[in-house]
Amino acid sequence: MGTSVQADAKFLRRIFLGLVLLTLATGAMAGFATVHAMTGTPGTCTTFCD
Repeated sequence: MGTSVQADAKFLRRIFLGLVLLTLATGAMAGFATVHAMTGTPGTCTTFCD
């Protein structure tokens, strides 16, 4: 029974850490996009332009 509890705790810890890292990555991308949008000049394309 103890092994099952330890396995569940390890699994939940990994899920929690994954969610925290995903949240940090999403926040960083949103911050980058916001700064990029605020500092860019209108009408000019700097990334992924055709």
